[in-house]
Amino acid sequence: MSKRRGNREEAERSLDAEMEELLPADELEVFGRVLEPLGKGHFRVECIDNSVRVCRVRGKLRGRRAWIKRGDVVLVSLWPFQRTKGDIVVRYDRQQVEWLIEKGYIPQDWATLEEG
Repeated sequence: MSKRRGNREEAERSLDAEMEELLPADELEVFGRVLEPLGKGHFRVECIDNSVRVCRVRGKLRGRRAWIKRGDVVLVSLWPFQRTKGDIVVRYDRQQVEWLIEKGYIPQDWATLEEG
């Protein structure tokens, strides 16, 4: 039984370490939620500051074949010369989104996409 608990605690510590690298580094990075795909690697994203931006998938993420779909929580790197556009640099999975909610980085009601 203690071995299972130890593995769980170890997994939580590794998730904490992983997530520290995937948090916004500066004011040009914000959390976003994908509203709809626009084609050719572009998406309409609602950012946590309540602005809707057109974002493209950064080449580094595109090469990993990370499928981005409606409702996914992503990290958007805003363009410094045009704040209405940005690049999607990270797509968070379900476990990572739960961690972000638990730590208070994003609100629970914002993270879930309302249908309709």
